Amino acid sequence: MATRLKNKYGPVIALVLLFHLSALALLAAADVIRHREYLDKDYYFRSPSFHQQLTEVVNLAITVHFKEKNDPKLTVTEKVGADTLEQIRETFAADLREKEAEIKGRYEANIMEAERSGNHAEAGRLAQARDQELARVKQENQKQMDERIMTLAAARDQEYEQAKKALAVRGDTIKYYIKDRNTGEVYTNHSYDLNIIRNLQKKAAYSIHFPLASPSDYQIQQANEFFLANNLEGYLIIPQAAAGYSRFQDDYAYALGIRERLLNECILLAVSVIAAVGLFVYLRKRSPLDFPLADRCASLLRRVPLDARGATVLAVGLVTLSWVRDESFFYFPIGLEHVTTLSFTAACIAYLGLNAKEAWRLINDHTLLRQQWESSLYRKFRTLLAESFANRSVFFKASLIFVLTIGLGTGMGFVLIGLHYGSERLFLVGACYSLLYLAAVLPYILRRVALLNNILRGADEMAAGNLDSLIEERGKGNLAHLARCLNNIKLGLGHALESQMKSERLKTELISNVSHDLKTPLTSIVNYVNLLKRPDLSPEEVSSYVNVLERKTHRLKVLIDDLFEASKMASGSVELHMERVNVAALLNQALAEFSDAIAESSLTFRVQTEKPHIHALADGKKTWRVFENLIGNVLKYALPHTRVYISLTEQANSVVLTMKNVSAYEIEFDPDELFERFKRGDQSRHTEGSGLGLAIAKSIMELQGGRLAIELDGDLFKVIVEFQKA
Repeated sequence: MATRLKNKYGPVIALVLLFHLSALALLAAADVIRHREYLDKDYYFRSPSFHQQLTEVVNLAITVHFKEKNDPKLTVTEKVGADTLEQIRETFAADLREKEAEIKGRYEANIMEAERSGNHAEAGRLAQARDQELARVKQENQKQMDERIMTLAAARDQEYEQAKKALAVRGDTIKYYIKDRNTGEVYTNHSYDLNIIRNLQKKAAYSIHFPLASPSDYQIQQANEFFLANNLEGYLIIPQAAAGYSRFQDDYAYALGIRERLLNECILLAVSVIAAVGLFVYLRKRSPLDFPLADRCASLLRRVPLDARGATVLAVGLVTLSWVRDESFFYFPIGLEHVTTLSFTAACIAYLGLNAKEAWRLINDHTLLRQQWESSLYRKFRTLLAESFANRSVFFKASLIFVLTIGLGTGMGFVLIGLHYGSERLFLVGACYSLLYLAAVLPYILRRVALLNNILRGADEMAAGNLDSLIEERGKGNLAHLARCLNNIKLGLGHALESQMKSERLKTELISNVSHDLKTPLTSIVNYVNLLKRPDLSPEEVSSYVNVLERKTHRLKVLIDDLFEASKMASGSVELHMERVNVAALLNQALAEFSDAIAESSLTFRVQTEKPHIHALADGKKTWRVFENLIGNVLKYALPHTRVYISLTEQANSVVLTMKNVSAYEIEFDPDELFERFKRGDQSRHTEGSGLGLAIAKSIMELQGGRLAIELDGDLFKVIVEFQKA
């Protein structure tokens, strides 16, 4: 039992493990690639964040010890700066002038009015009030300016103190030693002894000696330029261990932690790849029957068009790469998010693997590849586009109506916007377009819809078998053309139905005629055979009966031979020997062959040929049979004591033989029916004809590339035979 379960579920479990191990390897590889810089143990000291922190310390030291070292000794003017101080004074002076002008303007009119009225005391009082207000404004302006200057000076002092404090805070984190080569003055937060500094440098986690020959970082480069410009030399040292909290030490430990994680991920990657390869080899040896679910998935996948499948593969591939690139997977504690991420990645890999297997199958089977490509969305769209452009006017009209209808929506939007915002122009544009659409486009659409409904009703009538109703044809558009085509189809179906009914009738007549023509001599043969069995017959009677039997058997043989030849002619299984034949001589020979029969008949033949040598491209023996059948037909069915006219003429591209006689029987049916087998002008079938002569003659002429036609004018029977001119 356990063995059967192992054989049943073993391959499935192995397949699931293969996809999950592949997903794990992909996630590990993506994380290693994303953080590959951390594999270098000293990467942190080359990182931008470290350079930024290092530059902050260097700039603080430069600010405190060089740029603002004399800050406590500076005057207020020196702290604020001459340019800034001048700008402040100009600003406040302009403000004072504006206020003074406003005060003077306010008092000036009243003072002048008091002087004009002779009230000098009032004028003096107003002038004194004006001067007092001007003095007060001037004093306030000076006070505000002094406060502004003192505020800027205090801010400068505060910045200096903050810089000193920040530099002191970093004293346990980083040690610096800066020496002014010009004065020999040393600035440090550790020891003034250079030897002690160099010993500390040897044991440091990191150190840098300014000035640098070629700094790689831009921020470090700016500090290095300051050292060069001021002839300074300095050391910045990060000890192995800090007395207190050190951001440098903390960040460095974090970088080393990432490095250790990446090394473990590399081991996990190698183990996952080896295990996945082993499972792949194991699964390759299994039978495809062990994976029914995979076969069902592949079958469903094949229903998707090839190009859509390729686009999906590209999208899933990009999503998978983007997912594993940005996803943080290797962290603790392990939770549901890890399971979800791994399962999703495994599902994407399974889908891509299934498509890869199908792609390999298509590469090895070019016929299947062509079949699937023919059913692709691109091919379908290309076919649809080609069919859409097959009738450019229909495509243009449909596209134009589509664009105009979209314009109607836009016009209605303009109307609403115009009403809402009170824009008369937008309202008029939208309203005019909407009215134009309703007046021109909408009636056009309704007319086409009505015509289409008429066509659909006509098609339903046609499908129901009603071929008498016609579709109304209105206009000259494509729908009107479709209506005409459907009406023509109806007429064609009507003619086809009539032709089929006629064919059925002729088939019935053919069977009846064949039965009659074969039965008549056969009945005679049977009867005379029975008579010959009588013992009391005289030799004269026996001889008479034998002669009758001979005639009837000959008649039966002629019927069967003609029927066999007519069938061969109709099927086209006759070998012709086309050559240059003198039709005039052949006609004369045929008439000479029938000279006795013509002499015995009461008919008078009138034969006319343009010249003795008229050549045509034909088979001589088959053409002789045509002449034989036509002349024999004249002798059988022409009205006695009438004339028969035969003419042979040569035209530009053909040779035409015409035979005209008066029919002894009234022909009350379509002349073309005479070409049907066993069809006779004598419908009572009392003559000796087989009813196959004209059918055989017509088949021979058509096989030779010629033509045989019948024309009737009352009882005048006219046969026209046309040959290809040689």
